[in-house]
Amino acid sequence: MSDLSQIERLIRILQILSSGRNVTTKDLHRRFGGKVSLRTLQRDLIALSEAGIPLVSEKTKANENAWSLMSHFRSFIAIPLETNEYLAAHILKANLKVFQKTPFEKEIKSLLKKIDQIVPEDVFLETESGEAENLYENYSAGLFDYSPHGETINDLISAIIHRTKCLVTYHNPYDQKDKTFHIEPEKMVYYNGGLYVIVYVRYYKTFIMLAIQRIRKLELLDESFPNDHPFDENEFWKGKFGLFSSEQVNVKLRFSKEVRHHIEGRIWHNSQGVELDKKGNLILKMKVGITPELITWILGWRMYVKVLAPEKLVNEITNNVEKIKQLYLD
Repeated sequence: MSDLSQIERLIRILQILSSGRNVTTKDLHRRFGGKVSLRTLQRDLIALSEAGIPLVSEKTKANENAWSLMSHFRSFIAIPLETNEYLAAHILKANLKVFQKTPFEKEIKSLLKKIDQIVPEDVFLETESGEAENLYENYSAGLFDYSPHGETINDLISAIIHRTKCLVTYHNPYDQKDKTFHIEPEKMVYYNGGLYVIVYVRYYKTFIMLAIQRIRKLELLDESFPNDHPFDENEFWKGKFGLFSSEQVNVKLRFSKEVRHHIEGRIWHNSQGVELDKKGNLILKMKVGITPELITWILGWRMYVKVLAPEKLVNEITNNVEKIKQLYLD
């Protein structure tokens, strides 16, 4: 640290001050590992002030000068990244595969390039071998190809940020019809390989979720929507197991000990409770709606799960099993 030039010391002092705290020369002395004298640090602070940097100095109770940087100047100081912070940026990039082949992918790459420009030399040298890019892989099967929907995604992001009303034409896969209506976009959601947007439909006074790939047309209107329908995230997701909602019931499932390790330690729903029976089987309790996603999830565990309650869910599972069996008998 004692080999640092004055310009290197000045930059580091500015970065320390950009945190918004008041620091004394003794504080800086400790931050520099005790290898820069108090007198030198005092001269550095004076040099910064004389160079036009808006520093403020005030006396402490111990009669020391405490220096701070005026708040409007802090945002101009780049705070250096640590190695793990730099690697975290690449992990986030890997988790944004859903935006591949859309205009938003270019923004992600642009952000990483800007981050590269402010990475300290020691961090850059430590990670230039390719470790940053190869550290993490998000393997997801069944990702949608959103390349044809890039403009829609950009418009939705803009509408959410600026609270802009939209006119949407949406395809309903169940009745195979397109419907046009007004929406007020609230939040985008990534789930199981797909992108969705939560919107407020003022006509029905409710929030609904739309799949991005089913949006046939989206028009941004020259009108902002009022903030008179606060979005309650907990209320919206309550009772859902996945994206669908239904009346909440107390669900009780028994997973055999052979697959217990796949269930334990995971959060399946915020209402869940887990316990073990005398044979080592796992009992999972949740208060959720009986939805197609819940039924599909249970069926995916095959003979390793049994529905204990409610009776309605038992009937849904057995009916599905019978239909699957009949499909192969025909």
